[in-house]
Amino acid sequence: MRSPLRVAAPLAVMASLAAVSPAVAATGPTAQAAGSDAPATLDYPSIVQTRFDRTERALRRATKAIENGDQVKAATNLKVVRRQMSSAWRGAKYVIRTTPPPPPVEDQFGDPPSPATGPAVASPADSGYLVLYLQHEVAASMYQLVDGAHGTGLDATSRTMSFALDRRDSALKDILALAPPAPPPAPDRVSARAADDGPVIDTFDIVMPNYVPLLADEVQAIEGTKSDATDLTAGGRRLLSDAENQVIKTQGFVNTTWPPLPPGD
Repeated sequence: MRSPLRVAAPLAVMASLAAVSPAVAATGPTAQAAGSDAPATLDYPSIVQTRFDRTERALRRATKAIENGDQVKAATNLKVVRRQMSSAWRGAKYVIRTTPPPPPVEDQFGDPPSPATGPAVASPADSGYLVLYLQHEVAASMYQLVDGAHGTGLDATSRTMSFALDRRDSALKDILALAPPAPPPAPDRVSARAADDGPVIDTFDIVMPNYVPLLADEVQAIEGTKSDATDLTAGGRRLLSDAENQVIKTQGFVNTTWPPLPPGD
């Protein structure tokens, strides 16, 4: 059975990324440790975390440049965003492809593990989800920046938006091809012991249903921007409509491929 706390972990990742200051975000998001009331920092592989941090810094620089009317500087930084976001997924893909699966639950009997005292190590699914969140963050930022963007600025924003959406769809297909299948349900006695003695390791069937609200948020952001934007060009409006159609298709793919469990599982 899935642990309720671990199902909620990706939502904690989202909240921490959205709410903390840039300096704190660079140290890594937090998630709730299974079987514990104390928050634990997830320790992501540096091949993912470093590239994630670089993308976020470049995104902040690009946004500031656009706000200051420096379209050339914005375009330069958005190029960095695209390059580092792509690198972040290559790192996550490597982790997903090369990390050995955890031992079967029935092989984990023995002395109970000692309580965790350091950061919880991110699973391959956690690392993949972190980059999927990054792709969401970049795309959502671009939707807002379309309002008021013209010329060079609109071109760079359009290219970055399309890049984020296309790379996300490609990443989802990578996950489907590379991620090991979810472990079969364990007997109740094994599940109970695993829940009592140690954390449940996140798998994609656990984390991916939590991505659907992010896609719904993107649809809302696009609709809202088209509705209340004060400086949206005809080209910008078409761009947002095309993006919305793609996001809705992505949402359907995630819902079909990683459906949520019925209540109580």
